[in-house]
Amino acid sequence: MRILLTGATGYIGAVVAESLARRGHTVVGTARTDAAEASLRAAGHEAVRADLHDPDGLAGTASGCDVVVHTAATQDEGMGPAEQAAVRAILRALRGSGAPFISTSGVWVYGSAPPGQLLDEDSPTDPVATFAWRPSLESEVVAAAADGVRTAVIRPGMVYGRGGGPLNQFAAMADAGVPRYVGDGANHWTLVHVDDLADLYALAVERTPAGTLVNGVIGPPLRVRDLAEAAASGAGLPTPRPWPVAEAVLELGPEDADGVTRDHRISGERARALLGWEPPPRSPLDELRSG
Repeated sequence: MRILLTGATGYIGAVVAESLARRGHTVVGTARTDAAEASLRAAGHEAVRADLHDPDGLAGTASGCDVVVHTAATQDEGMGPAEQAAVRAILRALRGSGAPFISTSGVWVYGSAPPGQLLDEDSPTDPVATFAWRPSLESEVVAAAADGVRTAVIRPGMVYGRGGGPLNQFAAMADAGVPRYVGDGANHWTLVHVDDLADLYALAVERTPAGTLVNGVIGPPLRVRDLAEAAASGAGLPTPRPWPVAEAVLELGPEDADGVTRDHRISGERARALLGWEPPPRSPLDELRSG
């Protein structure tokens, strides 16, 4: 299939492109710059100039492909409105086609898990303020199945692997060269290796029923303190120390401090049962320690 992939040079998107190409699909990656276009072509993919800030142009490109996989995000103050406009334009372009549209959300739509329980796709949402717009957009994507689009929403967990991902934030929050985690680190995050996540996107393209919502995570949930120590060890950094929440709020702001202290114990069982996603056995803490 000919697949339009937004964010094709990003941390997640570039690996999704590899997985799709390995399965024999033609990847048409969006590029905003000459460098991005050259990178896509060097990797053996097609490239097209497109931007989330031009939803009509993006929709026109989408209508010429068999599938759209959306992993891009502007990561700026206008992220919500840009994302909403782009997704809605793509859905309009694909209406009635039966084409798959795989959209990306994230686990920051969840609050903390109740004691002794895992959060799943039927759990209520309680997004961090930065992503307050996401649950309603997820619902729009899922509902577009009634308009003849084979839609799916993937909520990746904390993505790691290949030296990138949000776990690098421990070093980014370092004080005098010592990494930090916010709070006592007893809260949990649920991870997914970027390679395994990319395979989930490919399975969604090939197998997803219309109107699907799945968490892209592998278990078990891990304590943030343990994750910080393993990531710092792998990067050759000192042992991280706790950062009192009240102090972190002053530097990070209340929204970011709230997000990183949530207890995200999340189930990925639906993706396994529905799509046959079977990531290989992993030991994330050992992988992080090995760099």
